Amino acid sequence: MFTLNDILQGNDNTLHFHNGISPDPEMVFPSAHHDSRQIGQGDLFVAIKGERVDGHSFIARVAQSGAAAVLCTNPSSEVAADFPQIVVPDVVKAVQATARIRAQRQEHTTCIGITGSNGKTSTKEAVASVLSREAPTLKTYESYNNEIGYPLTLLRLEPQHRYAVLEMGAQWVGELSWLSKTIARPNWSIITNVGAAHLEYFGSQERVILAKRELAEVLSSDGIAILNYDDSNVRTMSEKTQARVLYYGLGEGANVHGSDIGGDTLRGHHFTLGYQGEQVHVQLRLPGEHGVSIALAAAAAGCAANMSLQKIRAGLETLAPAKGRGEIMPGPNGSTLIDDTYNANRQSIIAISRATHNASIAPGGKRWAVLGDIFELGRYARAEHRASGEALVGLVDYLVALGDEARYYVEGAIRAGMPPENIYYFNADVENDAELEDAKHAAADLLKQEVKSADMVLLKGSRGMCMETMLNMLYS
Repeated sequence: MFTLNDILQGNDNTLHFHNGISPDPEMVFPSAHHDSRQIGQGDLFVAIKGERVDGHSFIARVAQSGAAAVLCTNPSSEVAADFPQIVVPDVVKAVQATARIRAQRQEHTTCIGITGSNGKTSTKEAVASVLSREAPTLKTYESYNNEIGYPLTLLRLEPQHRYAVLEMGAQWVGELSWLSKTIARPNWSIITNVGAAHLEYFGSQERVILAKRELAEVLSSDGIAILNYDDSNVRTMSEKTQARVLYYGLGEGANVHGSDIGGDTLRGHHFTLGYQGEQVHVQLRLPGEHGVSIALAAAAAGCAANMSLQKIRAGLETLAPAKGRGEIMPGPNGSTLIDDTYNANRQSIIAISRATHNASIAPGGKRWAVLGDIFELGRYARAEHRASGEALVGLVDYLVALGDEARYYVEGAIRAGMPPENIYYFNADVENDAELEDAKHAAADLLKQEVKSADMVLLKGSRGMCMETMLNMLYS
């Protein structure tokens, strides 16, 4: 929730109202959105000109659907003269400036920034589930974690929010530092892991480490850096922060410690959670050992908030996989399908493949991995796809690869010993929507013909592959 006055104060001398109208500065906006489909009654529509879509073309539509005003660069002539159109030179910078003002007024809210190569969104959900047991908590909407999504989340702060759980992504060294110093600095930071995500932008894993470490470096001395002890690249970030460090993990050096892991790796492990000499037993519904790591990160946030382990356990045990992140559902021909389509990199492919390998399966059942391209790898694309394919051997029985770079999954799998007759490759130019959809249909037809009721099918790929569109194809 924010007011027109927040916009005015954040953008002093850089804005004007189209048609010279003078709205009440105390006008309240419940939230702001740059997607016209999400606009609710009284919201502010943020008209951003993107590479493919110009939000300015939707101003008339949102005015009719209940928006209270629009923030834009080019006002529309297709709306009523008295509809407030706030005109600024740069819409994104105007949103950021407004969020900065809003965050400054919310002094009693503890902001928790979350970053890492894998698991940001699932960790955000887990942390919010735990902290909401203690006090009203805001969390990032979906994966709004960049220079647009981060300020839009902060504009949803309400006076009662004690905690704000903020997912923070980065595609260049300096971005997390910039988001923190320009818009809002987190009070606590959670860094999950360092992997090979976005190598196209960073250029090397060393630069990924530098980028993620920024979220520990920006903390003040009264902040808390919550670090994954089991990832050596994250663990050593303690040397670069002036904040108190709280480690989580399975290693003996972790302050918030997990042990005695057991149970079903796909449907949820159980484990013992320990902190400062106390222990509780936790039963998860999150898949894989990475689900335990996500739970430990959230538990560490709860410990930082001085919550009891019993209350933390209650928050963890209500968690279920988010959409497209390890969801279990019926597959073709009565099989079991794991929808992990939200995104992919080598580490997450290996983690979920291990989870399917360790999961119980009906006698005679086979495991299938249906994988689309991993994006944003640049010159590392061949090596990362090949390494992913090699790692699949021994974890799955069949590989179905779709896309362009996916051919290197095949190359790696064959090199590591997977029988060629167990591999299917559907080539497609991923920039050609029609060609990609044809490849998906062909792969879906194959699965409907070959998959048996006892089998398990993993569906995964980078966000840009939209692998979730295969679900309808498999059920049609």
